[in-house]
Formats: sequence, structure tokens, C-alpha cells
Amino acid sequence: MPPSIAATEGESLRAREALGADVRAGFERAGYAPVAAPVLQPADIFLDMSGEDIRRRMYVFADPGGNELCLRPELTIPVCRLYLESGGGPQRLCSLGAVYRYQKRGSAKLTEFTQAGLECLGTADAEAGDAEVVGLAAKALADAGLKNYEIEMGDLALFDALVDALGLPPGWRARLKRHFWRPDYFHELLDQLAEGGVKDETGDRAALISAIAGLDEESAREVIEDVLKLAGIAPVGGRTVGEVAERLLEQAELAASSVPREAAKLISDFLAVSGAPADSIARIAKLTKAAGVSLDAAIARFERRLDLIGKAGLDLSRARFATGFGRNMAYYTGFVFEFRVAALGEDAMICGGGRYDRLLGALGAKAPVPAVGCAVGIERLLMALNREAGK
Repeated sequence: MPPSIAATEGESLRAREALGADVRAGFERAGYAPVAAPVLQPADIFLDMSGEDIRRRMYVFADPGGNELCLRPELTIPVCRLYLESGGGPQRLCSLGAVYRYQKRGSAKLTEFTQAGLECLGTADAEAGDAEVVGLAAKALADAGLKNYEIEMGDLALFDALVDALGLPPGWRARLKRHFWRPDYFHELLDQLAEGGVKDETGDRAALISAIAGLDEESAREVIEDVLKLAGIAPVGGRTVGEVAERLLEQAELAASSVPREAAKLISDFLAVSGAPADSIARIAKLTKAAGVSLDAAIARFERRLDLIGKAGLDLSRARFATGFGRNMAYYTGFVFEFRVAALGEDAMICGGGRYDRLLGALGAKAPVPAVGCAVGIERLLMALNREAGK
């Protein structure tokens, strides 16, 4: 390697290390205790809790003892595992380290990159915790010197409240909530909902759906998995045989139910709302009231969160809210956000996070643990700073 290239790479490494250390130091000054989670993690946790996009790009392998492991693809789950090992209770934790995700050949994205994360765990006041984390994320970017960015916001809890208020059949209600973070499949479900149900199937697929329609969930899943395995069907697109079975089971359940078209239209209209946060929540209130549906409690929580975020010093004129905005991790349950620098193109998202109240339970917590956190992408933040500096 020519000396000039080596020098440039060395300078870049030092800049990333210094920036990461500064971001974490800011979190520590805010009362977040630093922790270091192992790079090697049990793979099954991430395979169960991550979105399809990340699951397809994980580095998964078996150790000599036959245990399935992975290189951590993000920091939240590893830090939450440490939290449970420590005994739980209200804790504020921060971390800094490399994470690993496969990228296609020729991609400009990094396979190994650095995140600085913070997790606010066990805090009962959810809206205050959300505002605290967003405020600290904004402060970290400001302290680093970043001036130009936008904020994308969403709230999965608003969508869940709408689905619950509509009185949909249990199959539709559960599936719409479960697949909100899987955009392609979610929109398939929404299209089917708008058309009044599941389209008629033909051939072997129709026969299988008909065969399982009257079975309980466990029996139906066993039948489907046996058929798929006997047919030699391998996982496709990051999905396991169990997930393929789940899709077919959903088709059987949904085919047996119907939904009023008015409900489908209200969901579609709801998901079209976007704009300034305060204006958007006012539109949601007007829309649902006109339909005779009450989301008063969820709307009040959202409005309180906005008020607390504003009091934390965040400029909400930078923020855009969209009811259809979600993130690519399956464990998010409520408020979600991203700080974005549009000039970076496909690398625009430099910080993202949100509320994940059910994750700790899935990891083994004996009681529910309220949780919210975020992670700053150090390489992307450095890119944004260099662009502003004209480098």
C-alpha cells in the first residue's frame, strides 16, 4: 500500500475513533453508564427480532460446539442482554462499537461500521423517555458540529390504536400490526383489506389453505411445515420454513373473514397523513372523529411527547411526521425517529431509534420493561460533517 494511501486511511480511522468517543462521552455526561457488549451473539435472538432486511445481511455461523452465533448487526439487543444480566431496574446505558452487516458487491455502504448507542430502560414515563432520547440524539449531532439535518418521525402506537378501535376480525388486526414494519407484505395485506378479503387461490396452494382452514393454529402450522419440508422448499428471501408456514396460515385465517370497506378506507386515509407533527396529529384527530373512531388517549400521548421534545430544545420545524413511517427492526412498538442528511443519498440516515417496550420480555424479562433508545452511525456522521466543511 502506497504511503500516501496508508496515511489517509490512518487519518480517517483516527477521526472516526475520536468522533465516536466524543459522542459516547456526551451520553455519559447525560448520566448514561458505558457498557461493552460482546461482538459474538446468539443468532436466534436476532433472527427472531430483526427485520427481514437485516436478517438477510447477518453474518451467521456455527461454533465447534454446534451453537449458532452471529456477529452483532446492531447494539440494542446486545446491550439489553447485558441489562437483564445485571438484574434490571431503571437504567440508562450507552455503548460504542462495531456492528456488521453484509453489503452487495459494489455497494458504497460499509460491511463493518461503528455505532454509538444509548438505551433508556425501565423508565415508567414513556413520553418523557422518548423526549429525552431524541433530545440527546440532537445534542450529540449539534456537539459534533452538524448544522443541516431533517428529522423523520412516526408512531406505531397510533396505528395500533386505530386497528384496535376499528373492531377488525382478530386475524386482520393481529397481522396488520405484526407486519407494519415489513412494507412490501404489509401493503399486500392492506390491498387485500381494501378489496374485501383475500383473493381466491388456485391449484395446490388453494388446496393447502382449504385443508388447514379448520385447524387450530398449532396443528395447522405442523401440517404446513411438514408439507413444505416434504416438498423440499428452502427458505427464500431471508424467510425460514416457519415463516412461510405463517404466511399460508394467515391466508387461511384471512380468507375466512371479511372487513367493512369503510374500515379499509379509514386505514388508507390514516396512512396518507404526513407533514409537520402538530398539523399531522390534528388531521388524524379530525379524520378519526369524522369516522366515529376515538384515538383520544393515543393522540394525547403523542401531543404530550411533542411538548416535551420542544421543551428539551429540539427545533420541531426540522421534523416531518408520517403515519406510515416505520423502521426496519421488528421490535419497535411506538414512537420512532430518524435524523437524516439528504445530501448523503442512500446513507442519509445518520441516527435512528425509537420505543421497543416488548423487546425485553422477548429476551427473558419476567415483567414488562419500558424501553427506548437510539444509535448514531459514526461513519455517516463524519461524512455529513466533512460535506458541510467542503472536504
